[in-house]
Amino acid sequence: MNQTRHIFIFHLSLLIAVFLVFSCQTCQNKTNHSFEENEEYKIILPTYMPSLPKEATQNPITKEGVVLGKILFFDTKLSSTNTISCATCHNPKLYFTDNMKTSNLGTTGNHLARNTPTLINVAYSENGFFWDGGIKNLESLPAAPLQHPDEMGMDLKKLPVLLQKEENYKILFKDAFGKDTITNALIFRALAQYQRTIISPSYLGSEFNLMSKWDSVQQKQTIFSESEIKGQQVFQKQCNSCHTAPLFSDYKFHFFHLDTITNPINFVDRIELGRQRITENKNDYLKFKTPTLRHISKTFPYLHDGSIQKLDYFLEGNNLSDEEKTSLLAFLESL
Repeated sequence: MNQTRHIFIFHLSLLIAVFLVFSCQTCQNKTNHSFEENEEYKIILPTYMPSLPKEATQNPITKEGVVLGKILFFDTKLSSTNTISCATCHNPKLYFTDNMKTSNLGTTGNHLARNTPTLINVAYSENGFFWDGGIKNLESLPAAPLQHPDEMGMDLKKLPVLLQKEENYKILFKDAFGKDTITNALIFRALAQYQRTIISPSYLGSEFNLMSKWDSVQQKQTIFSESEIKGQQVFQKQCNSCHTAPLFSDYKFHFFHLDTITNPINFVDRIELGRQRITENKNDYLKFKTPTLRHISKTFPYLHDGSIQKLDYFLEGNNLSDEEKTSLLAFLESL
């Protein structure tokens, strides 16, 4: 009897020991989260939208990376004065722009040379970023505004050191990239991941409310008005070659006649050259990237210099009747 009892106690003790070891390993695994275990961030778009360009091989988009990128995007500590964040000029409430002709929201209060473009669908811009295509990929994009003296004015040698002092950031970078040593390259990658999620139309799980009436029509949730239908017909004849649906941009560079062609604006001894600034090809003089027309009624003012305040400007000079102009405007406002 005693022998049976001892055997029972022995096996019970062994079972408890195994359970405790397994529990400790489970807790340890949860604590030691691995970069390789990161969860993919899924963006599932309607069938009428093109597939997103594949992200850089060294920067797969993950939930942890997007979370970190969003925190960085809204953090004023990324500026030299602790007052400016990426969202200061790319305000989500203003459809990721600032509604200013040229921004003076930066650290110096000086006006920038160009209008702030929206970040909506920026992931599709494979032909370069900024109005002249001066930056080739999203992972390189943050360097310019972060360092520009009239934007965020940050010394990139100091930025990783500043963030490294914050324990929360060390944890976030460890979760996102498997490293708690913060570098500019990892900061840029996180910001790129967040910006790739700024998609119109909104998708399942998106934090953005970027569904337009045009999207609702494509998804058969509503229908165009008679005026919008007529406007769409005018649009397809007059505008569709460069502003092609569903992105409403070809992301190419085109010459657009403005007063600044004959009277170039000089910003601190820099005359506006457009795409020529990058290519040094005189044939690219005053060529600019086609802006998306998504949410165009919300992202005013327009063009590279913000010189046009109202959409009506683009309806003139095309031999359109008053009815056609009204209809085209109605269609543009649906985008």
